[in-house]
Amino acid sequence: MAKYEKWLGASLGWMLTGNPIGGLLGFLAGSMMPQGEKDSANKVKSVSEFEVNLMVLASHLIKIDGGISAAEVAFTERFLNNHFDEAFADQRIGIFKHCLQKEYDLNAACGQIRMYSALGTRVQVVRFLIDLAQCDGQMSERENYFVFRIAGYLNINDVEYRRLKAEHPFQTITVYEILGVTSDTNFAEIRTVYRKLVLKYHPDRNKDASEEEKRKLARKFQQVQEAYEKIKAERESRQN
Repeated sequence: MAKYEKWLGASLGWMLTGNPIGGLLGFLAGSMMPQGEKDSANKVKSVSEFEVNLMVLASHLIKIDGGISAAEVAFTERFLNNHFDEAFADQRIGIFKHCLQKEYDLNAACGQIRMYSALGTRVQVVRFLIDLAQCDGQMSERENYFVFRIAGYLNINDVEYRRLKAEHPFQTITVYEILGVTSDTNFAEIRTVYRKLVLKYHPDRNKDASEEEKRKLARKFQQVQEAYEKIKAERESRQN
């Protein structure tokens, strides 16, 4: 994630004050703290409005296809912990889960980011959303249109958007390709392949791997599970 290194200080000065989104989620952040910490202003301010607005955009993108992808949720949580203070990971996760259950004004979120962030930071917001959309191996048309629209709200033109997408070329990977089978493969064989892959990528089988390798394996494990469930649902719908 070296391409995001300069982002680490982007949230300085973005505190949870004066904005409906920030105010509400700031209260939630405080309500999740142990009683002894609630009197510390610095503790509450540790979660910035920049992070909150980023979570609003990410949660909107994750839900745009009608479901919540475990791979995309894990990617977002890992990204936030890697780039912001991990000491407040529990608070951030609580806020993020709240965002996944609610809808907030995208114009308000983008307006704040546009007003208080330099162009370089806004470009990185779009880059993050592109990476998030593609972290499960594919970027749907709805996801692409959403990120393109957010780029416009952040005053990122279409030329720059295409350049950012070119950094991570879009590849359509089907659920069958994730499992290494084809749409013509019978379901019994697909189930056998799925079980082998689950064993291969299961965390209990890879305890000695490096942390980076564990993250890659966890992502693959989630992709395999989600691909199998989609194929299973598709095959069942054919029979009805």
